[in-house]
Amino acid sequence: MSRAWPGLLLVAALLGCREEPRRVENANLGIAATFPGEPKLHRHTEAGPYGDVEWFDLAMNPAGRLDETFSVAVGNLPPGDQGGAMPREILGTFQNWLTYRLGPLARTDLPAAKGPGFRYRVNLVNGGVAEGIVVYRSGRMYHAQAIMPRADDPDTRTFLDGFEVTAR
Repeated sequence: MSRAWPGLLLVAALLGCREEPRRVENANLGIAATFPGEPKLHRHTEAGPYGDVEWFDLAMNPAGRLDETFSVAVGNLPPGDQGGAMPREILGTFQNWLTYRLGPLARTDLPAAKGPGFRYRVNLVNGGVAEGIVVYRSGRMYHAQAIMPRADDPDTRTFLDGFEVTAR
């Protein structure tokens, strides 16, 4: 048996391990999204432009792909007006924070029925692409983001086009 067989079998196994898309609806978080596989829930607190924000993240990386990430983060903004008092100001602060972390982004406002919020795209310094949707509603920030090694990925389209904020 050739020495190449174990390596070829491993590559074939990783390529063949594509997960089935999963529609995740979480009433507590007020979101619905179609992930390309099973996401895991994480909770953490992060200092940001609004003060300390408690985030709940549903995130997944497809099997064998460390360069792809799909996540939906829901953050409970602290009381007060740090980062803005009106939705437009709060979203502007989040856009500035994203720009600081990822680089210049192309932004498109969401239709009124889906917002207030915006959709964005960023070309990353490593050659990859980050695309996302940000919605602010009732003291919560909703952020769906896909990071991919290349643009126009079908999993990204399915994920972002199927993202919904179900909380009113």
